[in-house]
Amino acid sequence: MKTLKYGSTGPLVEFLQNLLKHLGFYFGNIDGIFGYDTHNAVLNFQKSFGLSSVDGIIGPLSWNSLMPYIDGALGFIVPTNISYSYSILNINLNSLKKLYPFLEIGSIGSSVLGNSIPYVKLGSGSKQVFYSASFHANEWITSPVLMKFIADFCYCYKNDLTIYGYNARDIFNNCSIFIVPMVNPDGVNLVTGELKSDSPSFIFARNISDNFPAIPFVDGWKANIRGVDFKIC
Repeated sequence: MKTLKYGSTGPLVEFLQNLLKHLGFYFGNIDGIFGYDTHNAVLNFQKSFGLSSVDGIIGPLSWNSLMPYIDGALGFIVPTNISYSYSILNINLNSLKKLYPFLEIGSIGSSVLGNSIPYVKLGSGSKQVFYSASFHANEWITSPVLMKFIADFCYCYKNDLTIYGYNARDIFNNCSIFIVPMVNPDGVNLVTGELKSDSPSFIFARNISDNFPAIPFVDGWKANIRGVDFKIC
């Protein structure tokens, strides 16, 4: 996991703030800015957990201490109140795989920037269904929607419960549900702020955007990092 410290910004900081808020250490806005309030929250967390290094920096030791809560000890895995970037997607996929080993998780290929594009398979039946999300970068909200569905379905399957009025194990045994929760990770990282504004890819995208002044940048960006838009036909 990426080291976070005073001055860090982006979705992973939102993720951290959300965790610290649920743990009772952070009381500010979830704004993705590692400022004074976040720094103090991290110090208090490190003191409370008895970490050997109380420095206000979230490095490997602090992330390891937070891992049980990342993996669901707080009662949730998929956050629905923060910017949902590619790194958070992968954190959630790893947590779900630990909890639900029956999940099949793989890759359908790689993005322009070399990010693996994951898929999730639920079920083993002959009826096949396909869902995908975040074809358009600024529609990234569709990714946590599908991830939340995966988490809810797995919970219901494990505990022999119904989901939306249907028995989850019946669905699992009769259907194969294929899900690609983030088709366009590079574009999502651009829009959510995970891709830093001084990176060559961000600058390249901004130069493309300058040709379309009526479309706000980055909020209006739908394409991949090369400026190629696409859709299912």
